[in-house]
Amino acid sequence: MLPSETMIWQPEFTDKTLSRKTGAVQWFVAKDVCDALALTNSRKALTALDDDEKGVTLSYTLGGEQNLSIVSESGMYTLVLRCRDAVNKGSVPHKFRKWVTAEVLPSIRKHGEYVKGKKTTVEERTPLRDAVNMLVGKKGLRNDDAYNMVHQRFGIDSIDELSIEQIPLAVEYIHRVVLEGEFIGKQEKSTNELSAKEANSLVWLWDYANRSQALFRELYPALKQIQSNYSGRCYDYGHEFSYVIGMARDVLINHTRDVDINEPDGPTNLSAWMRLKNKELPPSPHHY
Repeated sequence: MLPSETMIWQPEFTDKTLSRKTGAVQWFVAKDVCDALALTNSRKALTALDDDEKGVTLSYTLGGEQNLSIVSESGMYTLVLRCRDAVNKGSVPHKFRKWVTAEVLPSIRKHGEYVKGKKTTVEERTPLRDAVNMLVGKKGLRNDDAYNMVHQRFGIDSIDELSIEQIPLAVEYIHRVVLEGEFIGKQEKSTNELSAKEANSLVWLWDYANRSQALFRELYPALKQIQSNYSGRCYDYGHEFSYVIGMARDVLINHTRDVDINEPDGPTNLSAWMRLKNKELPPSPHHY
């Protein structure tokens, strides 16, 4: 297991994760690499790599604690070489290869980690500050709540961590929030809002999916040890849907923010709702 991970923001590819290990070895999350290279079956792509070119790291996600497949720099290059589009200028795989070789790896060799760039100054953040002030004025938010939305959107802890290239993107995001009404806080109910009963059914379904993936992860080592034909499918079900389950959680929280659990047709599985709200997962299938 590798002890820590660093989120790398790059506008061409969404969020790429780079896990780092004490020492000189740098690891890339296999699914991120395969997605950028348009390799649709990441598990199949990894089988051809040498053992020292791949591994597993522990990660904490919206869906709970999980193992992530990772590849070394050598493994990443091997995957790139097997992608025909990586040499086609203008393609996403080509842009990914150029980004890694021209920006990420040189930064790793120079600094020991990927450095996103210098922090922005107060003056450089003036357009963002103006946009936030407009959001606060129009939506009645507190200033720190508005900035927390930017923190969450861009995966940062402090607003000065935004790069100069991210400032206009953050401004655009805040303007969209102002126009579309996506803001934190109680909102007026719309005609297409879920009822408490409908939301309860979806929370039950999410909770089942979340607990099922945890169960599949626990079953996988035993099935692999006995060489069961179901081990591969069990691995897929335990890992491949974590992102979707996490996104589903975000959607449910957004659409159930105003659900009154005391309504007559309100939530009937309060433990599932608590797991949804608190990002909790039962520690063992025996406690489900």
